[in-house]
Amino acid sequence: MNERDMRELTAGTPDPDRALNNLRSFLEENPSRENELKENIRAIVTLFSHSQFLANYGISYPDDLFAALRSLDSEFGREGYAAALQLAFESVSEPPNRTTLPLYMSAIRRMRLREFLRITLRDILRKADLVDIMLEMSCLADAIIDASLRIVRQYVSGIYGVPETDEFAVIALGKLGAEELNFSSDVDFMYVYGTEIGETSGVVTAQGTRKNRISNHEYFCKVGEELSRFLSHNTEAGFAYRVDLRLRPEGQRGAIALALRGYEMYYESWGRAWERAMLLRARPVAGDAYLGNSFMEMIRPFVFRKYLDFTSIDEISKLKTKIDSAFKKGDIKRGYGGIREIEFFAQALQLIYAGREPLLRERSVLKVLHRLSLKGLIGQDDYGVLSDNYRYLRTLEHRLQQVNDIQTHTLPAGEAELLILGRKMGYASEKQFSVDLERRRDQVRLIYDSLFAEKNQGSSAGSTLFDEEFSDGELKEFLSGTNLREIDKALRNIRAIKDSMFNFQTLRGRRLLSEILPAFVDSALRSGSPDMALNHIQAFAVLLSMNESYLEIFSKNSSLIDLIVYVFSQSRYLSKMLIARPQHLEMIGWQEILKKNSRALKAEINDSRTEGRSISDAVRILKQMEEIRIGLLFLQQRIDVIRTTKALSRTAEAILASATEYVAEGVEEIAVIGFGKLGGREITFGSDLDLIFVAGDAVTLEQTKVGEKLLRLLISYTRDGLAYSVDTRLRPEGSKGPLVSSVEAFKKYYAEAAAFWEFQALLKARPVAGDMKTGCRFMDMARDTLQHKGGRVSAADVRQMRDRIRRELAKESEGYDIKLGPGGIEDIEFAVQFLQLRHCRNNRKLLVQSTIAAIHRLSSSSVISASEAKTLKDGYWSLRTLESLLRLRGESVLKKDDESLKSASGFMGCKDPEDLIVRIGNTRTAIAELAQKYLRDS
Repeated sequence: MNERDMRELTAGTPDPDRALNNLRSFLEENPSRENELKENIRAIVTLFSHSQFLANYGISYPDDLFAALRSLDSEFGREGYAAALQLAFESVSEPPNRTTLPLYMSAIRRMRLREFLRITLRDILRKADLVDIMLEMSCLADAIIDASLRIVRQYVSGIYGVPETDEFAVIALGKLGAEELNFSSDVDFMYVYGTEIGETSGVVTAQGTRKNRISNHEYFCKVGEELSRFLSHNTEAGFAYRVDLRLRPEGQRGAIALALRGYEMYYESWGRAWERAMLLRARPVAGDAYLGNSFMEMIRPFVFRKYLDFTSIDEISKLKTKIDSAFKKGDIKRGYGGIREIEFFAQALQLIYAGREPLLRERSVLKVLHRLSLKGLIGQDDYGVLSDNYRYLRTLEHRLQQVNDIQTHTLPAGEAELLILGRKMGYASEKQFSVDLERRRDQVRLIYDSLFAEKNQGSSAGSTLFDEEFSDGELKEFLSGTNLREIDKALRNIRAIKDSMFNFQTLRGRRLLSEILPAFVDSALRSGSPDMALNHIQAFAVLLSMNESYLEIFSKNSSLIDLIVYVFSQSRYLSKMLIARPQHLEMIGWQEILKKNSRALKAEINDSRTEGRSISDAVRILKQMEEIRIGLLFLQQRIDVIRTTKALSRTAEAILASATEYVAEGVEEIAVIGFGKLGGREITFGSDLDLIFVAGDAVTLEQTKVGEKLLRLLISYTRDGLAYSVDTRLRPEGSKGPLVSSVEAFKKYYAEAAAFWEFQALLKARPVAGDMKTGCRFMDMARDTLQHKGGRVSAADVRQMRDRIRRELAKESEGYDIKLGPGGIEDIEFAVQFLQLRHCRNNRKLLVQSTIAAIHRLSSSSVISASEAKTLKDGYWSLRTLESLLRLRGESVLKKDDESLKSASGFMGCKDPEDLIVRIGNTRTAIAELAQKYLRDS
């Protein structure tokens, strides 16, 4: 095999340089094995890239390497490993003594290396999944520990004789106890023996006397000491396992081994919460099985308490806090969002619930998480995140430790080393690896914090209503002291809001909801319309319980709760929008922007499209977000009604411009003309759009299709509703006429067939999208037409039309109809438009679309007096403000009930509802008088 071949073969491995160097060394040391090497080259270069210490072993012992490759599909249990150890011991001819003990050590270590080689190959070649790999590692350890204990017992008994009772067991804790051992792990032990009573037999000297008699306690402590040394001692073949005894009673100060009764007395008197957590994973792995099982029975009442025990959470949390201060984020085991947090999370819930739920008495973290989900103690989302990330982090831990058989959990600092590690985990770049690891650790920390984060100690009306101790009667009495009008319905809403907490799929979500929802209810009870607010919160709570990201918005900024509840109490229109698409919560900060120009709005549509949304979705999302932003500004009275209607009109224009550009691509000389409130830049929340389509010269089929496509885009119903309702009946011959007409066709229609009201409508015409040259041609035609024809419109015509609308459409019987009723908005608009038409022949500057601008120009031209202009402008401002508020409340008239009047009076700056009614009456009377004056027959 030449150098070029070796470079090509190793280039695709995670660490090509390491693999290449090891491949060279193998061929230098074992030139006769080249053919076997070639037959297994992919597996071998993968191994050489992942693990230096196993590469060294394979180079030195190629027979073991190829034997491992031949048995990749074999899965050995404890019995299989025990049999392999017996074969290994056949090379040692004498029982354990000072001379032969190192030989037994060496045999065990060689066998461990052979099996590590095979298991590692199964792991990195994906012949087995993580759970199987951890189980194989644990079974191997069990077999080695059991065989080692038998060797050590013979050795110690050869020095001190046998005890009167010889029960002794090794209790494994931690990952070995859970059968989730990793590649280079300490093994945590506790040693237990049967009884302190008695002593050893001693050994017979050459003179026939007995010596070295020691107590049972001393004997079993010697066994523990020798077993720990036997496994941990580093020889030429390395060590078997590093033994950690610090979890025993009293830690390093305590005896290495205790009698069963000693453990029982300790845990009854001194046992702490962290020791209960530690014992959750206790498992007898070697020695007397009966004694081991007796130990497990003894600790059961201490570990699994019959009552629900929530006090342990604080103890575990404090322990984790200490760990956090000692270990940095680079530690994937004990650092932020690491393995230990998942283990602590599972163990805390076991300590709380396993006393009553025997199903939860399980050692394996993965099995515990699964059983917690089966019992509904964690949601499927939490289970999925924790189990997936536990597997991921444990695999990452293996990759770190496989390199040099060193117990490490720390990520490398250098980018090159991180890239190699990332490749071992299946990533193409260091950045991809780091970003995904960070994301996963953030997920773990969020769930961990859901259990261990400190509880909110505050108390409020909302938290009182959520308290289980109060009966319905007591809650009704409590609610009777609020501004609620329908106590029974409010209580049903509160129950539903409370129940939604238990629908959440994650424990963190439930915890956040338990803090956030009472705050929502508390804010609702303080609002001006608590009944309306609770209705919306009930629907909103269902959505909050489905997506944790929404909760994050409120947990990080509690002031938003009051803002959203204010919306819920004031605006059915915006509330419906937020509940239908709660993703808009993420955009709530945009309310700080008081004004957006058309360019910025179009840019947002373009950005939305670049993110993969269709033009249909993009314009609807923009409209909703802008209506929410503008609506909040209006409700907070940070912008007045004129700025509000202009902002809403700009939004409509941006949407029309973007949509027209999309549907009219490649089609020239077609313009979209806005009429009505859009033409006057006066649309409010939920307004329809009055549109016509104009072609420059003769109308083509393509131009007609542009109009049809634009209408479909705007009025088609999607998951986000329609963009706008559109009325195109202001075109020649109304709904019976062609959708698109030329400028000349419009000119002829207005000259020969238009009704008087169509000239009135033409005053509002304004190009809003499409070809601006065509739009300007239309406007030139419109102004000429109005100057020549407008003066022919009579006051009687306008008055009769106004009276007809009032008679057929006004809803004064339902409340105060401030738009269509007497002295309402339409009285102002009809009177002003009539004056514009009457006087524009000699004063072209009167041809403006805005009602406020028209009033100003009529005054400056002395058509009306300054005082009359003030009455009209003030009335228009006041009634449009109230109209916009009503639109947000989902109402068409101002109802005469207390809630509606109280809400409107507060918003309009009136001292009480009566003051509002008087003010509205005075305004409408003054407007009606002026309208009657202007529309009086000449």
